[in-house]
Amino acid sequence: MADGSLSSGMRWSGLSVMGREVSRTVFTIILARLVGPEAFGIVALGAVYIGIVALLLDQGFSSALIQRPTVEADMPGVVVTVNLAVGASLTVFTIAIAPAWAAFMSTPELALVLVALSPSLLVRAASITPRALLQRRMEFRAIGIADVVAAMTGGALGVAVALAGASYWALVVQVVCTDVVLLVILLAVGAGRRPNLRWRRLREIASFSWRAFAAGLLINSVSRNIDNLLVGRFQGPQALAYYGLAYRLLLLPVQLATTTVGTVLFPAFSRLADNLAALRIDMTRATRALAVLALPVMALVAAAAPQLVLLLFGNQWAPAIPIVQVLAMAGAVQAIYQPSTMPLVLGLGHARLNLRYAWLTTIVTTVGIVSGLPFSPLGVAIGYSVATGMLLPVEWFIRGSLLRMTLRSQLASLAPGAHVAVWVAAAYLVVAVVIPGRELVVLLLGGLAGVAAGIAVLRLVHRALLVELAYMIKRILGRGERNEYHSEAPTTRA
Repeated sequence: MADGSLSSGMRWSGLSVMGREVSRTVFTIILARLVGPEAFGIVALGAVYIGIVALLLDQGFSSALIQRPTVEADMPGVVVTVNLAVGASLTVFTIAIAPAWAAFMSTPELALVLVALSPSLLVRAASITPRALLQRRMEFRAIGIADVVAAMTGGALGVAVALAGASYWALVVQVVCTDVVLLVILLAVGAGRRPNLRWRRLREIASFSWRAFAAGLLINSVSRNIDNLLVGRFQGPQALAYYGLAYRLLLLPVQLATTTVGTVLFPAFSRLADNLAALRIDMTRATRALAVLALPVMALVAAAAPQLVLLLFGNQWAPAIPIVQVLAMAGAVQAIYQPSTMPLVLGLGHARLNLRYAWLTTIVTTVGIVSGLPFSPLGVAIGYSVATGMLLPVEWFIRGSLLRMTLRSQLASLAPGAHVAVWVAAAYLVVAVVIPGRELVVLLLGGLAGVAAGIAVLRLVHRALLVELAYMIKRILGRGERNEYHSEAPTTRA
């Protein structure tokens, strides 16, 4: 694939997720302070339900639209038809089941919250195919604009409602408005397709789609949401608020990496399925770059959690501090591997392998979460993190089998990031010990010390990697002069 398309895609995906997640994080901080943990937890319970059910909206057809070399003109339309039908059905089902679900979760306020959130299911269903078509065409600029504008609009409206004294309804307004604005923009840029009833087109992609759907359902629904669901059910909304806040910090680097890198790598890997040498080079570079970014950042988050949580969210959120620290490194590991493993497996057409890995991920993660459930939200966080670490050898085996990458080369890709992370965290902790009790000063000076230490280690010990990172950033920003990434990019040993 031409480097220009890949670089442009990563550039706009990066801008998209940065703008979207920064907006969401800023508004989450503001809303968390305004409504408090108890009200925050009520909507978190509703968001967990909506997040799980929403995964039924896409039956894997969008992945097939991206992966197929050619797509017939009427195929997207029938996918839209299926998405809308499922979305409408789930909206009605959610309204009907809301009182029973609220009783099951022992939170009476949840019934009306679910009814108010239910239209988002239909709206999200209508957004699936337009987004997939834009991804297929590598039009990430349009996706980026839509994501950022939607996140900012929904967040601003949520804050306005919170300031008016509407408590948790402000969070409901944020969710629904964000989804509606996103759909309107996707349709406005011309990515929409008219529904049709050409059912025979679905048979052409059914085999790939159902496996992609099942894998996505297992990984995105069970593995990522069962902890929130169980914490909310057995420990209550307030415990879920603490855990959910920490979990959101975990998801931030994962979503940043997945949206910036993973979304682009899926179509890119699909086009390079016959060139394993190029795939191996790209995988090594991507892993090395993600590790040297994710590991130090999350190490810094773990070290700075006491000051970060108290300063941004207030003393009422103090129980979230140890949860943030435990989940931080699990987030780093997922940020390294999640953006590339699934795109690799699906891009090479191994939908069955992807489904098997999804089952394994679900089982291991669930066991870890349930094991920690009797010991408070912190116990769940520990169980989740241990499960994440146990899955690492499986990631290495998959990459080794598909790309003929040795375990030694894969570990070598992680080493620079781990080395930098140790120095970053150590520098911050030194400042925290020298200047105790002053959150803002420690956060600023410690953060600067950590960043300085990280850059120094890169320059002194990993100079070749620093050059490679600079080159990759230059290419993503569109300032490089070379035309072929694979043949002319600076190289380092795998």
